[in-house]
Order: sequence, then structure tokens, then C-alpha cells
Amino acid sequence: SSSSSSSSPASSSSSSSVVRSILTEEVVADTTPAKSSESCCSSSSLTKRLFELADKQKGGSAAQGAGGTTSYQGLLFADWNWAKLRSPLPPKSPKKFVQVSSSSNAAAAATADDDDGDCYDVVVCGGTLGIFTATALLARDSSLKIAVLERGPLLGRDQDWNIARSELAALVELGIMAQQEIEECIELEFNPMRVGFKTSSDGSGFSTPVNDVLNIGISPKKLIATARKKFEDLGGTVLEKVSLSSILIPENYEGELDNTKKEKNTNNFAVLQCTDSQKQNLVLRSRLVVDAMGSGSPIAAQARGPKKPDGVCLVVGGSMATDQFKDLNSDGGDLIYTMNGAIEVPTLATDQQYPFPPSSPNYIQTPNKTSEIQLFWEAFPSSAGPSYRTTYMFAYMDTQQQRPSLQRLFQEYWRLLPEYQNLDHSIEELVDMGKITPKRFLYAVFPTYTDSPIQYPNNWHRLVSVGDASGIQSPLSFGGFGALLRHMPRIIPGIEDALAKDYLDHSSLKGLNPYLPNLASTWMMQTSMSAPVVSSSSSSSSSSSSSPSLSSSSLYDAMFPKPSLASSSEYEYLIPNILATTFEQMLLLDGGKGESLKPFLQDVVQPKGLLGGLLGVVVTCPSIVPKILQHVGPKPIIKWVGDVAAMVST
Repeated sequence: SSSSSSSSPASSSSSSSVVRSILTEEVVADTTPAKSSESCCSSSSLTKRLFELADKQKGGSAAQGAGGTTSYQGLLFADWNWAKLRSPLPPKSPKKFVQVSSSSNAAAAATADDDDGDCYDVVVCGGTLGIFTATALLARDSSLKIAVLERGPLLGRDQDWNIARSELAALVELGIMAQQEIEECIELEFNPMRVGFKTSSDGSGFSTPVNDVLNIGISPKKLIATARKKFEDLGGTVLEKVSLSSILIPENYEGELDNTKKEKNTNNFAVLQCTDSQKQNLVLRSRLVVDAMGSGSPIAAQARGPKKPDGVCLVVGGSMATDQFKDLNSDGGDLIYTMNGAIEVPTLATDQQYPFPPSSPNYIQTPNKTSEIQLFWEAFPSSAGPSYRTTYMFAYMDTQQQRPSLQRLFQEYWRLLPEYQNLDHSIEELVDMGKITPKRFLYAVFPTYTDSPIQYPNNWHRLVSVGDASGIQSPLSFGGFGALLRHMPRIIPGIEDALAKDYLDHSSLKGLNPYLPNLASTWMMQTSMSAPVVSSSSSSSSSSSSSPSLSSSSLYDAMFPKPSLASSSEYEYLIPNILATTFEQMLLLDGGKGESLKPFLQDVVQPKGLLGGLLGVVVTCPSIVPKILQHVGPKPIIKWVGDVAAMVST
């Protein structure tokens, strides 16, 4: 299943939060500009050149709002963070952002006893998507006192978020906005979307149109402004350019007593230490804190501890214009598409540029390595006009050191984009001829964890997470706006009930983000869509030469080696074949109408579609089954069986 399609980068909450998502600690970087490297390859120079062209189109001003960090300098920082994540060194413990007051924490408890500070029923941290949660709660109970914290300006970018019209119904259902207001935010609507996989070098494969999935281009600038106006009209408070420094949670939970005691009993509140734009301290108290800070949330990072993600999705792409796009079908796009099998991608030290020079103590030396990856594509028409097209290239992988950098992935993007979009010239030639106009570029590292949704420590009362901060999104999904909306009709009434009945202790709130077997079952698909680092022989030889003793993970890899994909004609198109065969069988379940694919494509996996499709694969194409088992390995399959059993039994 693709679920990149379930929520595209265009619909993600903020690439800036994604850039932060791979940080395991707060780092003060040496920001001395890096000297240009003469050895930098032309593709890397092309990346910088196109980013500079896009910046000129914006008048040289930094992007504001969601996804603001899309500059070339931001790319260098993102790659530095990604390099840290791939480092063989164990990750450091994240900053202790949430503190629990106790007798041994006298300083923190003294802060909580301070009578200063505004008092709220709910404080939502992370305003870009948090504004929707805050507005929904206030629309249902106008007596609540709610504040939204946003470290930058609370506004959306001038771009398109892609989503299905059916998913937008949650905004009306929850009272966030009226249908007419939604219509005014919609910039374009298109159909169909293609799901396609080339399964051999001769160009043959599987392709089918799907309607009404990610076929709406909606303006986040208008959408967030509309939700904010509704929120403020209802009496809500927006605190912009306010940074959250820490949260103090009472160790002993007590429900509300009465209004006269409420101001004095610190067990009834979480205390938020903040800093405003003037660097002045700001203290807030709240009965409930909602974490809507995305996958880069420092609260989520502390809860997970010093643990690397179990998988990541690397995404590069952007929106640009050329006259050649006018000849393309602008009435539809691609949900997920492959035009090649697995390829080998080198990660070279000369590819890697950082936002500071090699003399910096923060510099990370990147070794020359090679990794196999399977590239996927998606494309959307743009509200900017018929000559504009938005395209993304992405790949699923683990965090091994051999994995390519974002800069290297951009090089592959420039190289393959003309083939994908049937352009007559290379991207570099189009730039030289002045026939390409870049609007914006996006890059992201989306982390995924098997132990999701995230569970807080037992003494973390008065804290709940929503959206990507909760880990509720599918491991195949880019998360963001679509993933948030999908769960809001369930989560918002739960939060409302918890506030009304004072069920704000940990044991009560953890039920809002339970184990969801239908989403957990997609982990095997993420594994099946990931190519191994290198060939089995190379991997084993490098392991044995680097260490006389094998770690548990290395021993597992040695016992169950994955086949090399890129170097084998037999396995080169294995991943596209797995997807093509599965989707073809799922399509047959409803007579080819495509309705059986929609739950899968929108991260709402159903037993009928999943099991029916896989059973069809076993019956119609038994020869591929041993290859799937060898490629995926026993651990993901065992986990998947348990998840499917739980899904069927519920």
C-alpha cells in the first residue's frame, strides 16, 4: 500500500517540525557559513542553484508559517541532523523537557507554587495544526478557557495541502468551520489519481485510476486563518512567537476541588515555562496540556528516550513551472508510482555539505558508502497555474550509516524527474535556458516507530498528544493534516469528556491514543517497500571485518540475510512486483471499481481488503511468496500476524 498517498508532503503540518524530528537533543550549532567546495559535484551545485532561484521568486524573504524551513541552509541543517541519526554512535538522551514535581524537585515545585501566571483549562502547544484541535474543543464547550502556543507566527503557507473531500467533513462535524468556509479554502479539485508500478525493464506493469483520494488542493493559508478567526471569536487566546521551555507536571493527580481552592492547589495544574518574542519569561497554568508539536515534539522525544526510529521515509521534491508541463494531463496526478526497480545510490563525502565548515566540532565525517533504495513518486496539479506541477520522490529505509543524504536524494530527483514527467531536456538544461521557474522545494525525514502510538510514563498526568506528536499516523504515511483529521472525530469528544469529568490523570488519558492494529499491521508493508542497504555478501563481509563479535541485530541479519535487489535481475523489480500483485488482487475484490483500494490508500486498513488481497497473491502468484518471505524476514511477519489477528478480533 502506498500511503505516502495517504498524506502527502504537501499536506504535512510543517517541514520545519520534520527537520526537528530527528534531533535527540537540543544542539547549539556552529553557524559559520561553510566554504563552497570545489569538489562538489554538479548535481549538488544544481540543488543550490535551484533553491536560490526559488528564493528569488519569493523576493528573498524567508517562508513564513507551516513548512517555513525550506531554504537551502535549512537543507544543510536537515542533512546534518539526518547524518547524526545515521551515526553508529549511540544516541544521546533527549533534553528533560517535562519535569514531575516531587519533594526531591524543590526548585521546580517552587515555580509551580508561584501565584503568577495565566490559568487555562487547555493549552495547545503547536499552533499550525493545534489550532484545529483548540477550535473544535471551544466550539463544543464555549465555557472553556483555551490558549494556543506557537513559537512563530500562526499562519499557513501559500501552497496546497492535498486531501480528500470526505476527510474535510470532520471540520464541519466538529464545528471548526462551515461547509461554505471550506469551499472558499479549496483552490483546485482534480481526478483521477494514478496508482502504478512498472514491474520490469520493458515498461510493463500495473496501473489503475483512483478517484477522490488526495484530489483536493486546499490553501493552508486560508484554512488556518479561518480556524483561527473562529477560535478567537469564541474567546480563545493565541500566543504567537512564544517558545515553550519546559512543563512541570504534578506528581500526585487531584481532580478539581472548587474555584476558591483552584488557584492555590498546584496538583490541579501543569505549569508551562515559556519565553516570548522579547525574551521575557511567561508562566502559564493549565488543567490539560495538548501536544500538537508534530513528530519533532520535545515531549515525544523525552517519552521515547534515546532510541532511534525503527524506520524513516526520506522525501524530496517541490513545485516548479515549465512550458513542457502544459502538455501533461493537469486533471489528475499520481498517488504512488514507480518507474524503476531498486537502484544503488552512493553516499559520498563530497556530496555532503553542512551549515558549518569541517573545522567545526559539530562536523560529521560522512564515509563513502553505497545503499540500495526503491524510489517512489507522486505528483499533483498546482493551484499556481497549468504550467506548474508539484512532484515528490521518496524512499523508505532504516537508519544505517550507508543510507543516502537528502542532498544525494535531490541529485537523483533532478536526474530522474525528466523521465518521470516526459520532459525533453534535463533539469540543468532547462535552468540554463531559463525555461524553468521553481516555486518552492521540500525535504523531510519522517521517523516511524513500531511502538506507536506513543505512551507516556505513568506519572505524566494532564498531558495528551494529538496528530504526529502521538505517533498515531501510519508508518507508511507522511502524517500531517490528513492524519490529524482522520482521528479528530474520536479524540475530540474524548478530550471534552475528560475535561468535563476531571479524568485528566495518566491512566484515563492514555485511552485516547490506544493500540490500533489496523495501523500497526502496515509495518510489514513499510518493511516490504524498503530495499536493503547493500548486497548480502557485501553486508556480511563488512560486518565480519568490522567486529569479531556480532550484535543481536547483526546476528539476526546474518541468520536471515536479505537478497540484494539492485544487483540481481531476478530481484531488481521485486518491490514493484509485490505492490502490483497485491493491488491487482485487491482491485478484483470489488470488480475493478477501485473502492477496495481507498481504505488502504487513506490509512484506514480493513481486514477484507488486506487479507483478500494477500490471499489472492498466494493463489494467483505463488512463486513470489518465497521471495517476499526472504525479503521481509521473520520478525516483521510474526508481528504482522499478531496485528492482523487483533484487527480481525475487534
